[in-house]
Amino acid sequence: MNRLRRQHAGFTLVELLVAITVTVVLAGLLIAVTSGALNIWQRAQSRLTMNSQVGVALDLLTRDLQAAVHSPAAETSFAVDILSSSQLGPHNWRLEDPRIKPDDTTSLHALANTTILSEQRIADSRFGQSGVWLRFITTNVATGGSLPTAVSYQINRRPVSGAVTGPNQAPARYSLFRSKVNSDDTFKNGYDLTAAAYASLSDAPLGDALCDNVVDFGVWCHVREGNGTLTRLYPDADNDRSFHGSAQVGVPSASRYPMVIDVLLRVLNDSGATKLDQIELGRVERPPAYANDSDWWWGVVDAESRTYTVRVEVMGASLP
Repeated sequence: MNRLRRQHAGFTLVELLVAITVTVVLAGLLIAVTSGALNIWQRAQSRLTMNSQVGVALDLLTRDLQAAVHSPAAETSFAVDILSSSQLGPHNWRLEDPRIKPDDTTSLHALANTTILSEQRIADSRFGQSGVWLRFITTNVATGGSLPTAVSYQINRRPVSGAVTGPNQAPARYSLFRSKVNSDDTFKNGYDLTAAAYASLSDAPLGDALCDNVVDFGVWCHVREGNGTLTRLYPDADNDRSFHGSAQVGVPSASRYPMVIDVLLRVLNDSGATKLDQIELGRVERPPAYANDSDWWWGVVDAESRTYTVRVEVMGASLP
């Protein structure tokens, strides 16, 4: 009888504790594996979305530049400007957040932060707080070509929905916008993109949002000499903020209409966009590793972004 009772006795406390411990360890391993797999999947999805948007933006910009046209008159038919904070209001930027993209020397290295010419690459450049404001005349608006139309490309920092100012706004994001002036207004106002008539037509980039989380956008402009070599027109210096090109015969070399354009897009991943949003709204404190907010902002961007570059031949440009 005692032997039968011992055969049907329950688990001891030690056995139960061992079983519970093993179960907890296995559950923890399963959670860790599942969480890791989900993180990998999310990063892959984020990268796929980023690459897709960047591909669309660069493809459209490439086709616009390849179809660019100009006038032989003394007009600025190709314009690049880097705007300062005081100029961004009309461009529909939300500026009131405490730690937005810095407007200082940490953000402006247009020529790339190196003194060795052979090592200068546009991928190492930074183009100010707002990136470049790029304007030119193209014939790529309609399928199969179009009448000449003024287009502009620019970064815009605004909420993902709703107005730039007001209560209960959605998170602000940096996005690359393309806006265009219709061909009738382009014909009426001419090819001088710096004319006052264009100020109210093309300085508010609320046309097509091409790519989200674009925190920097820049160009290098070149001409191809008769021997095939490239001469860079813009930038001429590390802090160069402006280039206005003309196709007029005899125009100074520094103002010639460009023939080759290098384009840069610096794009945050989803994780980086979330971190930057928290920083810019002042919801997190600066880590002691960073000396100031500018270094902190760029530290996050450098760690959480990817740089895309492309070189475009401007088909409509000709030798001087």
